[in-house]
Amino acid sequence: MDYIPLLSATARLLDLHDSERGYGESPAFTRESRPGRADGIYVDIAAMVIQSLKVQDEMAHQEYMSFAAILRDVLLTRPDVEANDVAYVLNVLRRPTELYYLARPPGSPGAERHSEKRRTALVDKTDYADEYRLSQTGRMLPVLVHAAKDATYLRGDAYNLLHAVEFRDFQKVGLFAEEIVVQLRNEILDILAAIEKIGKTETADKYVARFEQYSRVINETIDIARKAEEELDKKTTAEDFADWLERSEADITFDSVRGHVLRVRQVLVIFNRRVAELVHAATQDKRIAVPPPSFLEVATNLLRAPFNDRQENHFLRQWGAVTLEAPFHSVLDGLNAVQVKAEEPEATALEFSDEAVESVAQLGKVLFVTRYGPEIVSRLKQAPLRLSEAIGRGWFMLDGKPSIGDLVGVFVAPDTLPIEDELEIRVAPDLVARQIDNGELLFNDLELAIRSTT
Repeated sequence: MDYIPLLSATARLLDLHDSERGYGESPAFTRESRPGRADGIYVDIAAMVIQSLKVQDEMAHQEYMSFAAILRDVLLTRPDVEANDVAYVLNVLRRPTELYYLARPPGSPGAERHSEKRRTALVDKTDYADEYRLSQTGRMLPVLVHAAKDATYLRGDAYNLLHAVEFRDFQKVGLFAEEIVVQLRNEILDILAAIEKIGKTETADKYVARFEQYSRVINETIDIARKAEEELDKKTTAEDFADWLERSEADITFDSVRGHVLRVRQVLVIFNRRVAELVHAATQDKRIAVPPPSFLEVATNLLRAPFNDRQENHFLRQWGAVTLEAPFHSVLDGLNAVQVKAEEPEATALEFSDEAVESVAQLGKVLFVTRYGPEIVSRLKQAPLRLSEAIGRGWFMLDGKPSIGDLVGVFVAPDTLPIEDELEIRVAPDLVARQIDNGELLFNDLELAIRSTT
C-alpha cells in the first residue's frame, strides 16, 4: 500500500491543527523537524497491519482478527519485528483523538466549530479478547490512498458526479467536479514533466505499460461526463434546480453547475491527449529500441515450417532475391532481380446439364414423398387438406432445411402420393400469409381432396 502521498498531504494539516501560534503573530514557521525515531518503521508496520485487516474484512465481512494472526502476517514481511512493537502500533491505531474543525452549512455564510473523536480511530478492538478489525474510517484509508495516487479510478468519481446530477444534489456537483479536476491536473503535470525527460522517470513506463487501461478508463469517464451534461440539458433538470434553489438558498447558479461538468470533460480530453503524447514520445525514444532479429532463429523456424508458394512470392516481391552475404542487407540488394509473372487462370465455360438437374429434382421429390407422403394420405382420408394447414404442421422441412417447393409440387401434381383414389385440386380466392424461415409467404391457398364418386 503506497501511503506516502496521503501521509505527505496530511502531515502539514496536522501541523496546523496542533499549532500553538497566536493569531496575528509572526508568519514564520519555526518547526523544521518532526519528533520521533525518524526511521519509518512504525508507519511501515501500521501499513502492514491495515493491509492484513483489509484482507480479513474482504474475506469475512466485519469479522475480527486475532492478534496472533496479525502478527503472523507482519512477520512474513518483517521477520525481525517484535510482538510488542505490533501491539504498540495497534494501540495507536485504535486510540481516538479529538480533532477540531470548522464547517459551513449550505446556504449559511458563517462557519461553525465542530469536533470529531469517535471516528478518528482506525481500528476497533473487542472488549473481551485480543481481536481487531478495521473501523469505518479505517476501511476508507486504502480507498483514499488509491484516490490520491492513480487516475485509473476516475470512473467512480465520475459516477458520483453523474449521480449528484441525477439525484438533484446540485450542491455536491461542484465538489465532485473539483476533486476530479484537481486529480487530473496533478497527473497532467506529472506527464508534462515526464515528456521533458523521457527515459529518466518511471512515469513514462507506467503509462506505456497501462496505456490500453488508461485509454479505456478515460473514454468511459468522458462518456459518463457527457451523460451528466445531457441530464443537465433536460428542461426538467432546470426546473428541479429552480425548486431546489428556493428551498436551499445556496449561492450557486445553474450555469455554474453546467460549467463544473463541462470543465471535467474538457480536462479529461486534455489528459487523454497528454497521455497519448507521452506514450508516443516514449515509444519513439532511442532508448526503447527493439533488439535486432536473430537470423539463425528465423532460419531454424523456416526449416521446421517452410513458406508456401504464396508467402515465398510475397517476400520475393517485397525484398527481391538476397544472398545475406553482407552483415546487414538492404531491400535494394536484389531489387527487380527476379520478376514473378502471375499466370492467369484458365477460364472454363459453364456447362449446364438438364439431366443432372432432373436427377437432383427427382431425388428431392422422392425423399419428400417418402418422408411426408403417408401422413398427407392419412390426412386426406379424413378430410380435404389445405396447403396452409400442411405448412402449419411443418410438412415442408426436410433434414432441417425448408423444402416448400416440394410441398407445393405435391399440391400441384399429387400423382406422386401413394393413394389410389382420384384427387382434385381446388384454389381458394383469398390470399393467405405464413411466416417461414424469418420471412413471410403470401399465396392463394390450395386444397387437395379425394374426389367423391357419388
